[in-house]
Amino acid sequence: MSLSPESLQLIAADPRWRTQRIARVDTPDGPLLIKGQRPARGPLRFKIMKWLSQLTRNPLLQPVPAHGGAHAQNTEVQRLRQLAAAGLPVPAVLHQAPDYIALQFLPGESLQHGLTQTPDLALRLFEQGLQAIGHVHQQGQYLSQAFARNIMVSSGQLWFIDFEDDPLEVMDLPQAQTRDWLAYLLSTLWMANAPQEALLQSWHRQFEQLDANTQNRLVQSCDRLVWLRHLSNQRKPWGRDIVTLQALGDFLDRWRTHLNRA
Repeated sequence: MSLSPESLQLIAADPRWRTQRIARVDTPDGPLLIKGQRPARGPLRFKIMKWLSQLTRNPLLQPVPAHGGAHAQNTEVQRLRQLAAAGLPVPAVLHQAPDYIALQFLPGESLQHGLTQTPDLALRLFEQGLQAIGHVHQQGQYLSQAFARNIMVSSGQLWFIDFEDDPLEVMDLPQAQTRDWLAYLLSTLWMANAPQEALLQSWHRQFEQLDANTQNRLVQSCDRLVWLRHLSNQRKPWGRDIVTLQALGDFLDRWRTHLNRA
């Protein structure tokens, strides 16, 4: 699909994607999601992640370069088209300009929102997310930031968004796929409004379907990250990042106990 001149004029005249970076624009071709370019991230976060990766001897935690600008935009277009060609649910790239891209607009809410709803819905969506990531990997693909905020629930289906960086710059495909699982657990466990035991059982069922090499990498990561359970689980004054890490460490510790009993 190519956009009409009228649609392109409306996009160019809309200031929101320049100031807010992301905006819905209603055009003669229908609603579009316009995504402006993101500036490169500062070096501090990169250094912290590199230090954490070295400290825990966990290559899955090594930082992925976030280049920003045209580099990040080109990366996202390439990844979206690669995933779409594999038949995976990502928004279509409808237009690429020097300073923005126009994407298919997906009505709905993020998975992050759904996980805070009723326990039955939260558990169902958590399991649906696990299955969707497993399907991505079965097609020989990987995500980038497999966080709940980057998964959309639209018309009953999960869609993946946000591909401005590429883990294969610093790791191989099996590592990138294993990293997807850790990112998903990190972003969901602390907020999912479902019984922890039910979440644990859902995750273990998914784990049992993985190949032996991926299972080994996940168990090794578990052994190196369970110490995170000793962090505070209080959001004040420590902030959300500490709470999410603590929840992951606590979950992995209980999962390790489950594995040892099996």
